[in-house]
Amino acid sequence: MNIVSFSGGKDSTAMLLIMLEKGENVHSVLWFDTERDFVEILNHIQLLKKHLPQIRFITVRDYLGFDFWKERYGEAHPSGGWCTALKRNACNKYVNLIKHDYPDIIECIGFSADEEKRANKINKQWKIRFPLIEWGITEKDALEYCYAKGYNFDGIYNWMPSKRVSCYDCPKQSKKDFIAIKKYHPELLSKKIDELREGK
Repeated sequence: MNIVSFSGGKDSTAMLLIMLEKGENVHSVLWFDTERDFVEILNHIQLLKKHLPQIRFITVRDYLGFDFWKERYGEAHPSGGWCTALKRNACNKYVNLIKHDYPDIIECIGFSADEEKRANKINKQWKIRFPLIEWGITEKDALEYCYAKGYNFDGIYNWMPSKRVSCYDCPKQSKKDFIAIKKYHPELLSKKIDELREGK
């Protein structure tokens, strides 16, 4: 029995769809709502829900919200700060709850074959899998697979330089990413771009 950790991006989408093609048993799809997702990704998630009515999509979040914690602690650190911890804690809480009923539950994480070193650092109190690594699927492969299945994410991967489509104000975004976000979503990051240009 598998829980699919799902961001709404190309890798986790490819992982989910291929698992279903292979007939793997999916208990639920777990998505953390940061309230900072691109509208393209939100639209994609709704489309998947429509196409996969048999799959249970579970949304978890931090109920104080990222705005509260950002005001309290400031910008998150690019190497992983309070935002990463909030996501990890909320998702782990859900998996722990399910583990009571399904002791052999497996969390499936969508790291691609490009990210094997990153995957080796992950350690949890339950079984975990990295299906894309098992299958040798790279980030490029995952995106091409999604496109072939008719999922184009409203074109976001065509204009995002780094192909990172998590939080629009993620500190891991590059300056090129922020400039692209301002171009395609000027309503989101005008202040952020001004700070970058001023070297803040």
